[in-house]
Amino acid sequence: MSDNVLHIEHLTMRFGGVVAVNDLSMDINRGEIVALIGPNGAGKTTAFNMVTGVYTPTEGHISLMGQEITGRRPDEITKLGIARTFQNIRLFSSMTVFENVLTARHLRRTSNFLTATFRLNAAEEKKMRQETEALLKEVGLYELKDEMATSLPYGKQRLLEIARALSTQPKVLLLDEPAAGMNPQETEELGAFIKQIKDQFDLTVFLIEHHMNLVMGISDRIYVIDFGKQIAQGTPAEVQNDPAVIAAYLGVDEDESGLPVGDPRASAQAAPPEARGPQNAETRGAKGVQ
Repeated sequence: MSDNVLHIEHLTMRFGGVVAVNDLSMDINRGEIVALIGPNGAGKTTAFNMVTGVYTPTEGHISLMGQEITGRRPDEITKLGIARTFQNIRLFSSMTVFENVLTARHLRRTSNFLTATFRLNAAEEKKMRQETEALLKEVGLYELKDEMATSLPYGKQRLLEIARALSTQPKVLLLDEPAAGMNPQETEELGAFIKQIKDQFDLTVFLIEHHMNLVMGISDRIYVIDFGKQIAQGTPAEVQNDPAVIAAYLGVDEDESGLPVGDPRASAQAAPPEARGPQNAETRGAKGVQ
């Protein structure tokens, strides 16, 4: 049996005349942590949205463990084994920590409207509540289970969103900038947490992140896109010293880069670091790409 879990082939997404993702192909294997990185606006979240069914690709195909999922609804894709978090936290604000995670667990229920109405699903409901408590203990949120989700500190809200995704029992977990807004200590703890749950729940992790220390520290392989198109892939060591990656993030002299006149990256190269966007501040700290 192939170890390939997620296969992305020639994926393209157009919005009118704008090509957000251009001919992206990726393979992610079981048990890997694979990162997708690139400057702000490179098309990373658009790629996630196609994988999870938020967008239907203009062109290309996506398969999960050999099964075509291109264009399927988000709930169908989640049932097949892909769960995600979001760049901006999207917890159920009127629910407690426990209720947020339990609600996600209901994706796996077998009862229907009739059995629920007449309380014929009591045994299943009890089991789901027990599983939710067990999951909260495993991720360190059990003591906060009765707190309102939005009352938690920011870092705990991030963990809760991951716990809610885990509650759907995924095979592939997509994390969209999970370290956004975290301080260095929280980011380091998050990296250890991601590796822990990968092993604990037998996950494959697909990650978007701007914090290069985190990406380089936990990723098995990295894909890099710029202006929607893949420009590099490889191990962290290979990617962080790739000239195309350094040019995309930091810019270099035109005669050194080899970029043609008129390339949109070339016009940004002469700008001071502070003028090249927030991604420069977020990506400092890794050799080469920093």
